[in-house]
Amino acid sequence: MSSLSMNKVRGRALNANTQNTNNYSMWMEPLSHGDYPLTHITNPTANAVVTSNGVKNVAIAQPGLLYNNVRLDVSGSVNPTRWTTGQTVNTMFLMPGDASFVQINTNISSGTVSSYIYTPRSNNSKIIIEYSALYNIGGNTGVDTDAFQSEIKVNSLTDPIAKRQQYFRSGDGTSNRSSTLFPIAGAYINSALTPIEFKIVLSRISGDDSIQFYSAYFDACMKITEISL
Repeated sequence: MSSLSMNKVRGRALNANTQNTNNYSMWMEPLSHGDYPLTHITNPTANAVVTSNGVKNVAIAQPGLLYNNVRLDVSGSVNPTRWTTGQTVNTMFLMPGDASFVQINTNISSGTVSSYIYTPRSNNSKIIIEYSALYNIGGNTGVDTDAFQSEIKVNSLTDPIAKRQQYFRSGDGTSNRSSTLFPIAGAYINSALTPIEFKIVLSRISGDDSIQFYSAYFDACMKITEISL
């Protein structure tokens, strides 16, 4: 291996870059990036070709890109197509008034309370649904127990991906003796890029009362988080 100082290596690179505006090459006896790490390309062109140990390695020479420190300054948007396991692929926060987000403003005992059709960004991901809403249960607790159930459903699945139940039992001091209907959260394992409809569904287990839901922007919300698997 020839004995080259860093100043000589840098001088060769700058001289080659001046002579050729498209690319430059540093030809020398075996030289590793470990011995002479490339950390900056002065006056970068569209592409720079750096040769080491006889192998050509293409480095995109653009302002803000550092070879070793992996810093990338981007003035526009970035649209990745691959993610590492556990990395967030996409996040959405929806509330009444947002496009395609459905939220009822009525009194029901059973039926769909809210829904949204989400298109995954990845075909190998976990989609987490979180929903919360303001609601008022009407009527009174008589002899029978008033009980309701909330679920997050996906059309392609028989079972819900989340379930909560709320019971109002009869008798003094009983009131609510269970979990509440909302907030509710669940996860769906996704393997395609086709749209998926997520529904928040209410059902009455027992009793004769109904529940009032609201649709002002501060009355309900849904958060969708897609995570790479």
